[in-house]
Amino acid sequence: MARIVDLATLAKTSIDSNDFFVISNTSGASKKLNASGIFPSLVTVGAGAEHLWSSITNKNQLNFKGIKSSDTDLLTVTTVSDNIVLTALEAGIDLSLCNNSTSNFGSGVDFAEVVKGVNKIANGGTGLDRISKGAMLYASANSTLTATAAMATNGELLIGNATTGIPTLATLTGGTNVTVTNGAGTISLAASLSTMASDLDMANYDIKLGSGWISYTGTHEGINIDANGKVFIGEDTPTAVFAEALNVKGSIRFTNNVAPTIKPTATTSSNVGMAVTIEGGSSASGAAGHLNLTGGTASGTAVGGSVILTGGQDTGGANNGTIQLKTYTGGTATAGLTVASEGQNVTVDTGNLVITAAAKGIIHTGSGTVTQTSGSPAHTDGVEMNTTSGVITLAAVALAATTNAQFIFTNATIQADSVILLTMQDNNTTDNKQLACALVAVAGGSCTISIVNPHSATATSATASKIHFLVINNS
Repeated sequence: MARIVDLATLAKTSIDSNDFFVISNTSGASKKLNASGIFPSLVTVGAGAEHLWSSITNKNQLNFKGIKSSDTDLLTVTTVSDNIVLTALEAGIDLSLCNNSTSNFGSGVDFAEVVKGVNKIANGGTGLDRISKGAMLYASANSTLTATAAMATNGELLIGNATTGIPTLATLTGGTNVTVTNGAGTISLAASLSTMASDLDMANYDIKLGSGWISYTGTHEGINIDANGKVFIGEDTPTAVFAEALNVKGSIRFTNNVAPTIKPTATTSSNVGMAVTIEGGSSASGAAGHLNLTGGTASGTAVGGSVILTGGQDTGGANNGTIQLKTYTGGTATAGLTVASEGQNVTVDTGNLVITAAAKGIIHTGSGTVTQTSGSPAHTDGVEMNTTSGVITLAAVALAATTNAQFIFTNATIQADSVILLTMQDNNTTDNKQLACALVAVAGGSCTISIVNPHSATATSATASKIHFLVINNS
């Protein structure tokens, strides 16, 4: 074996798999050891992990990576007792940069722990460090939250103020017919309509009165309505009755600037129109009340109002209504007087025409007069006049003794069955020469009248006498 000093020097960086160490043991068997195997190698066993080492130089120099913090505000790296110490700095953590999708570290705050500082409005807080007991929060003029003074009065509310834009702590004030009662934690509003300050507009809704009244004095008088909708109107606190749809105690008066009409609404079909009955008051055992129809009273020399009764009209003209005056015969209402339509004939249906006053009678303002011409022979010329009463003035000629003369009286009012009353007004100036008249014949539209001088020897004077007549028709 060569001496060591005689061997060439082998650099460790040049050692490869061809270089060996000779190893001897006590058994006398020598072995060889590959020289490259005594140098270390580095392996990271963690799957996907980052290497702690960087490299190996000079076969046996291990080069490790350093540990440092990229953000010293969040994490610090120090060596303590040969230990590498990593320290997280909580104050430097910005949770807005963190992903909370799985960790849920931002799900809430435990207020049981100490929470320091004042949460700003921008962060969802109040910006206040304290609020007095009973105070309320509102937005101030600076668009920040401000607390009111403590509510020291019952019924206080935060009420809007359009003038300042800032609400005011105040209580409600009752207006007309409204009372406000403030209690501890309560506000009671009571309405009273004993006095109205303006018109009451029901906006098409109903008023339910129950058994109450609509009155001026607030007492049971005025207007009352029962459960069936029947109406009672009465004065002086009356007892309401509901016999008809409208019941009244007292009089009914219309204003005098229009002409009112009381009538049912006309039917819109062939239905018969309803009758209207105005009836005096009935009595169980006493006398019944009258029905008075009175025209209006005029002052001074003006004309008083008339009572006008008019039968109904048939627009076709064939069946206009009549006017009937009825009284009872026993239990039956019987027509006593009828005024017909189309001519307005007046018929006494039953009973007599009785005139009780001694100075009263029948007045016929439509009487007429007619004068007979002389004629030849005398008193034979006919006359014509179309009235139911009147005076015929005979010709002013003498009529011989024991002489009869006839003339025809043409009168359209005379019917074939008429009753004609004749009365002679003898204006003869010759004593005892009185004319007489008689009805000879009656026909439709005329009659024949005879006059006679009954004296046996002397003619009448030439003075005109007169015949008064009255025609009474049967229909």
